[in-house]
Amino acid sequence: MMNPSLHSELSGVLNRQFSRVPCWVPDRVLSRYLRVLILLFSSVLGLTGCVTVTDNAAQPLRTTIVMSGDLSELPSTAMTFTWHPKFQKIITDKRLDSQLVLQHMQAVLKQTLQSKGYRWIEDPLLADFQVGFGVAMGTEMSDEQILAVTGLVAGLSTDGVNTRKYDKGTVVIALFKPTKIQGVDEPIWRVLAQGFGNIKKMDELTENFDSLIASMLANMPSVNVAP
Repeated sequence: MMNPSLHSELSGVLNRQFSRVPCWVPDRVLSRYLRVLILLFSSVLGLTGCVTVTDNAAQPLRTTIVMSGDLSELPSTAMTFTWHPKFQKIITDKRLDSQLVLQHMQAVLKQTLQSKGYRWIEDPLLADFQVGFGVAMGTEMSDEQILAVTGLVAGLSTDGVNTRKYDKGTVVIALFKPTKIQGVDEPIWRVLAQGFGNIKKMDELTENFDSLIASMLANMPSVNVAP
């Protein structure tokens, strides 16, 4: 919507310009005169659009997801899962409570996998597969460090992002074969995502985080889910 003061000023310009046009001006001259005024009007509107762009519209809040491995290695009879005993890492700065992030991550993973028909059990010896995960803030862990630990990197750029307002974050989820298979501790499949979030808007951040987890696990097959 146009600024009221600008609207008033523009109306005055147009009124003054039209008041100078004598009634006997030929049609072709009047048409050319009108085209000039239309160009002037369009230019003013263009300037108005530039100064009214909101901060949110200027922020390219991108999300990138990469994955590696083969989900077919997950047995077709797999129904139960548990947490990997070592791969549950939360790396945040002092603005977030890492224990609360850990609990929320577990809750969202459980909910997402249960919606696909899987059941969580506590005993690692009885589970059909194990789930590991990690969450890291960009202030605490670089892309190079993430690559060294996970073997994956999304390489999400901060170009064009207000990094004083939005933090870059990384989430990784990995599936492992069960503990009862000795000597195997390499993930059979892993997925890593990077995105931006505003920590000062926790409700929005939490909602986007939960949706991201669902997107990361979208390729996992569903089991025994009623249509």
